[in-house]
Amino acid sequence: MSDVVEFEHTPDGFTVRTGHPLLGDIHADYNSVGPDQRLGTARVFLVSAALDCFCGSLNAALLARDVRYRRIVGTGRAVKEEREGLSYVTRVDIDVRVEVDDKDVDTLEHCLKIVKSCMITRSLMNGVEVGIHAERA
Repeated sequence: MSDVVEFEHTPDGFTVRTGHPLLGDIHADYNSVGPDQRLGTARVFLVSAALDCFCGSLNAALLARDVRYRRIVGTGRAVKEEREGLSYVTRVDIDVRVEVDDKDVDTLEHCLKIVKSCMITRSLMNGVEVGIHAERA
């Protein structure tokens, strides 16, 4: 399965047209922030994707076992390094906490053992083939 996302960049900002019925379009207006505040958006999207995927996988595992948690809260960050004048994301760290009743702690621990990764985090761990084609419009 392939999801098509459209990205439009202009001098005034960018729009991500996700094509997803839940997410819709994401707009960034460069006129509302200074140049230094515009940096890092790609890393934010990358970490958001990892968190969404992992938390969604954990949600599915818990619900399949009839655990009605109160909420799953995650934070994440991408570690960036410079090598030979180029920036690389060298690590993505996520930290997830789940609010469950005492009676569900053992099931949560089981789910955390089986949901060690998700599609996005597994892909990042193993490397991803990327195809790029660019040409004049």
